[in-house]
Amino acid sequence: MKVALCLLFLLPFGAQAQPGTDSLSTKLLQPADLRADFRYLRRLLQETHPGLYRYTPKERMQAKLDSLDQSLSQPMPFYAFFKAVSALLADVRCAHTHALPHKKWQEQSNNTLKTLPIFLWSAQGRSFVLFNGTPDPGIKPGFELLAINGQPMEAIREQAFRYHWRDGFIESSREQAVRGQLFALFYYWYIAQPETFTLTFRTRAGDTSQFSVPAQPFAVSWKAMKTNPVNRQMLAWYNAKKPKHPWRLSFPDSLAHTALLRLDAFGGEGARNGDEAIRRFRAFMDKTMARLVKKQTRHLIVDVRSNTGGWDSQGIELFTYLMKTDSAVPYYARQHSITDSTEFLQFSDLSAEDRKNVRNELSPEPDGTFTLKQGNTTHEPKRYPPKPNRFRGNVYVLMNGQSVSTASEFLAVAHANRVGVFVGEESGGAYEGGNGGSFITLTLPRSGIEVTTPLVHYDNAVPQPGQKGRGTLPEHGIPVLFEDILTKYDRQLEFVKKLIRDKEQR
Repeated sequence: MKVALCLLFLLPFGAQAQPGTDSLSTKLLQPADLRADFRYLRRLLQETHPGLYRYTPKERMQAKLDSLDQSLSQPMPFYAFFKAVSALLADVRCAHTHALPHKKWQEQSNNTLKTLPIFLWSAQGRSFVLFNGTPDPGIKPGFELLAINGQPMEAIREQAFRYHWRDGFIESSREQAVRGQLFALFYYWYIAQPETFTLTFRTRAGDTSQFSVPAQPFAVSWKAMKTNPVNRQMLAWYNAKKPKHPWRLSFPDSLAHTALLRLDAFGGEGARNGDEAIRRFRAFMDKTMARLVKKQTRHLIVDVRSNTGGWDSQGIELFTYLMKTDSAVPYYARQHSITDSTEFLQFSDLSAEDRKNVRNELSPEPDGTFTLKQGNTTHEPKRYPPKPNRFRGNVYVLMNGQSVSTASEFLAVAHANRVGVFVGEESGGAYEGGNGGSFITLTLPRSGIEVTTPLVHYDNAVPQPGQKGRGTLPEHGIPVLFEDILTKYDRQLEFVKKLIRDKEQR
């Protein structure tokens, strides 16, 4: 199961900002502690990370590790060490590999860390106000942020990108580093920790305006966001109650013979294991297929934008309900691990029973790696037949840079098998495959930094991409403009609707 860490907006329900300071900001780590933590981390990466050398040759990665090891000869402030660890993990270029300052980082963000009180949205390489977390009504949604404390946003964006976890060289997914609460945290963790922010904006009228605002915990900012009248419309649109079900089928009134299938995530609807996840998704999809037949649906829009992943099996199941071929096809070319037994597995999300059974699920290879058995005794990829009741009409798939993990694998395989027309933005997971499956979450004992890494290397059953490390690319690239955010206009969906209308008129 793979779920990407999404930090665009973390609502601190029930949280109250408490007086206090960030003790980590004054924490000094001694060389012996630095080296002990780093060498522990290095062992974790070298012994368990299946994609450590996926985008960086082994010699170069080892040189990076050696260089960092040698640099830890003097006392170092906590956040300087955290930056070094984060930069190293970013260099692995894996969306499932990242570091957080400590286990209670979210609670600390809500209640203690004094961060930027403006919730930003980025578009076309620019940053705009979406919510104003101060009492000042002068800062309005739609203002473009040009500089923070005299530093241009272009330079700040590049600094934030340096520490963001992403697959390969995907451009669309790294925009998360400069959006929402994650940007406020990145600024605090990696750039500066000022008590006051001097913010330079370009207003909607094109004028330049400057405001001075205090740094404050997110719970304080969130309270101001809810009470400041300038946020009223944006809150109504973008803080609506979360739908009860992550999978929803609807029939747009404006289009005949058309259905919209929205999948927020492949989370299993509370499924406790893989078999249950499959059963629940099949039950939903069988009902969906029956409704499509009843409604005489000819066009199906599948929306996996901002789908954060989940059970691999549910992505596979969705694919088998949309396949165009009558023959069984592989979904993964290979899944493999670099270890079958390690002390680090005790820190993984594998159950005690699964840990005992690891060797029975892996086939050793001559190169020292281990192939996951895909339900058979051979090394051949498992092939999946199409569902008898699959949808046979026209399929349109909506995607973006936050279509990650399991969603990105579905997009790659569906695209390779020409399931339909793909519209939106480059997906957030590499076309050729990523790393995930199960995860290790390890706390470095001296610093308390929490590191998460994957255990399984995935090779999607797709053609060799023209450029390694990029996401699935849509046939129709339709960027989201900030004007669309301000007016709640779904440019990508409207483009698909036009494609359908044009097809119906032929």
